[in-house]
Amino acid sequence: MPNNIIHADLKNKLHNSAKAAAAMDVNNDKFIYTKNANKRYAIASTTKLMTLYLTINKVKHERNGWNHRVRISNSLSKMSKSADLGNVKLVAGRKYTVRTLYRASLIASSNPSAITLGKWVGRSNHHFINMMNDRAKKWHINHQAHFVSSSGLENNDLYRYGIRYGKYHDYNRVSAKAITTIADHLLKLYPKIVNDAKHRVEYMGHQRMKNENELLKGGYSYHSSLHVDGLKTGYTPLAGYCLVSTSKLPNHNHLIVTTLNDRQGSFDQAKMIQKIENSIAREQN
Repeated sequence: MPNNIIHADLKNKLHNSAKAAAAMDVNNDKFIYTKNANKRYAIASTTKLMTLYLTINKVKHERNGWNHRVRISNSLSKMSKSADLGNVKLVAGRKYTVRTLYRASLIASSNPSAITLGKWVGRSNHHFINMMNDRAKKWHINHQAHFVSSSGLENNDLYRYGIRYGKYHDYNRVSAKAITTIADHLLKLYPKIVNDAKHRVEYMGHQRMKNENELLKGGYSYHSSLHVDGLKTGYTPLAGYCLVSTSKLPNHNHLIVTTLNDRQGSFDQAKMIQKIENSIAREQN
């Protein structure tokens, strides 16, 4: 796990309402700010960063991986039509490309798409969750990451669709440091992910997919000076508002900023990124 280096002038300035937060300078894999960052919390759909890492890792090792077509199950098609769990409607029995399901998972945070990708990678949901936890162990963050879901939904939502790993009341528990580390590995594996994650609106056929990251252009916390180009939002009533943002600053420093269970959402991150950017600029002058 990357070393923890907290800038002295940031420690008392990055006030936020998040239960946990972390900021990393990707250029040197150093944490420059942490708040309750070792404690595990529910992380909702920011979970999908691990799912997408493992998906892209398989794509890179398979011929024509992005164009491989995966069939949608009846239960996941039903989930896709749920007003609070679906986001993008998927047709039962239809095959979608890995690229299409990846974009739906990343941009629209489609839970059925992420679960389908996990089944494709692991050949079963159960084996894929084991892969998620094994990867966390390989990165030495397993003591701060416990996965039971590839989408970020809690088990009490997944059980009714036959997606079961662990007990009914269990859910993903991951620290701010651990999810930031996962995002760091994902950026290094596939830097082009920001080209997809930075779009506020995309389409899957005739379906409009909205990116809920309000730090992107068109969002209510957007400002050009923040240079945000990704990455993943998350929300459930249990997890609260979660956000993992990436920002490429003019001085070429790439930041990852994570907030978990933050009642002020992207507004807190906008303030944090601006203060981090100012701190780095002062250090370099």
